[in-house]
Amino acid sequence: MHHSADYVAAELHRLGEQRMLHELERQRVAAERLAETVDPEAGVTDAARPRRGIRALLPRRLRPLRPPRPAEC
Repeated sequence: MHHSADYVAAELHRLGEQRMLHELERQRVAAERLAETVDPEAGVTDAARPRRGIRALLPRRLRPLRPPRPAEC
């Protein structure tokens, strides 16, 4: 492969990363604007997602632990 081809591939990769960062920034700005328009008492964070505490993420009931089954030979 020639050096010019390596340069072109690296440049395309760099441009793709810049495009991705630009798109992520646009999504962040849109989420902020959406959060500004939502009623603050509605329980929405600045990232435009409902608040969820750690307890909401855990299962309601934990299953009892079972002893490991013996390995079959």
